[in-house]
Amino acid sequence: MLATAATGCKDFLDINTNVNSPTKVLPDAILASALSTTAANYNGNNPSYNHFASFAAGYWGKSGVVNGYTEERTYNYTNTFQQGLWSATYDNLNDYNLIQTEGTANGYPRHAAIARIMKVYNFQLLVDEYGDIPYFTALQGAANTAPTYDKAQDIYKDFIVQLNGAIADIDAAGTTGTLVGNEDIVFRGDMVKWKQFANSLKLRVLLRQAEVASLLPYVKTELAALQTAKDGFITTDVVAQPGYAQAAGQQNPFYNRYGFTSAGSNALEQLYQLPTNYIINQYVENKDPRVVRLYTVGGRTVAGVTTPGYIGTDLGERSPPSFTAPLVASRFLNGGGLLKGANAPTVLMLLSEHLFSKAEVEARSLGLTGVAKDDYMNGIKASFMYFYRSATGAATSIAAATATTAGVPEYEKYILDNAANPKVDYTLAPSKQNVILYQKYLAMNSVASTEAWADFRRTGQPKFNISLEATTPGKISKRLIYPLSEVSTNEKNIPAGTDQYTPIFWDVLD
Repeated sequence: MLATAATGCKDFLDINTNVNSPTKVLPDAILASALSTTAANYNGNNPSYNHFASFAAGYWGKSGVVNGYTEERTYNYTNTFQQGLWSATYDNLNDYNLIQTEGTANGYPRHAAIARIMKVYNFQLLVDEYGDIPYFTALQGAANTAPTYDKAQDIYKDFIVQLNGAIADIDAAGTTGTLVGNEDIVFRGDMVKWKQFANSLKLRVLLRQAEVASLLPYVKTELAALQTAKDGFITTDVVAQPGYAQAAGQQNPFYNRYGFTSAGSNALEQLYQLPTNYIINQYVENKDPRVVRLYTVGGRTVAGVTTPGYIGTDLGERSPPSFTAPLVASRFLNGGGLLKGANAPTVLMLLSEHLFSKAEVEARSLGLTGVAKDDYMNGIKASFMYFYRSATGAATSIAAATATTAGVPEYEKYILDNAANPKVDYTLAPSKQNVILYQKYLAMNSVASTEAWADFRRTGQPKFNISLEATTPGKISKRLIYPLSEVSTNEKNIPAGTDQYTPIFWDVLD
């Protein structure tokens, strides 16, 4: 399993070197590799979804010690920008398709169900960044080397069908077939947790569509069905842990890319990006102690006197700060909430994301009937628990958290210090949806930036500062452009008339 940890090297991550002639291998032999690859593609590989989204969502800007990042600074995307996401994700989807096919045929029904769930997880990433994609006729190898593109809205509807089917497959397996063991690097074979994850994925899929008026009846009906889901939702952060360690080719992918090498030297990209002043200010201005877990303290020197503080950049800033006096910028804190360590697991879904999404659905009466304020408060608490948890600390549910659980004392102080602040106090907030999205934005920072980016496109919240160097002033990109690799091999099927300003179907607000 360690050989699959995020190295960015294609040889380590590929199960099938030729998808037209797939390897015949049993599902339990490749599940760990497939899950590890998903984690690395999501948060650490070059490229990764999190890297692109951290710039797009206003969390990161370019530092003054590197050139480049032109697309991130200008929103002027090309068909080579992040194009590796397309091929890497489809390659990973072929792995899951193999697991599902072989698992169904050879007595591995639970492995097949896990693969079915993870296919939805990966396909949603593609749809959310590209819109219409090959889906119903994809993953057929030599049988169809030029698959047609399907409507994103139709694909989204099938996500619910697939997730319901995966849950049913797990239930139908009963005691038959091969059990799932430690090759499951997410839940270690706990199939109830896989069903809970599937339900939480359904919530993510449905909420994404909640601003589309024509889809609202469907969304409400499906969300109401989730109210009585037998196994409920996730109760802890969902993470992948293949056995990351401080050794070459075995490190946590995010740490390996932005932190330190296995030899202890600076990673190549450690100094390339800075937190934006916008995200820093949200923590500082609200007396949010999470800032001390995320960033180092920088400083500003004037007339020989240095004043310490958190120093960021602005997205697209033409002359961003470097790491030298008179202005010393902040960066990711080693051992903190982002760079937890070489042996830290990789997040696939934060508990805080799920709780904030659930709170939004409840606050807007979209189908779930829980108490929105309770889920909102627990979402904040879950974020503190994640950012304060150590690399090897066990994920804890809200129900099991105590007054001494890492992050809980800081959470309690944060709530107390902001008793009259409508950006924190749910009761005082003039818009319940907006305050939920604002706190969710703070919780997703650099860990699940894809979700913050999707929420911004879906709702326009929060109002972070967009790039100073936007090619079209005041205009922000809505999607990635279909990659050059696809243009070269499947151009006749690519939808015409799309560019980076063409919204995804669920993005209907300005």
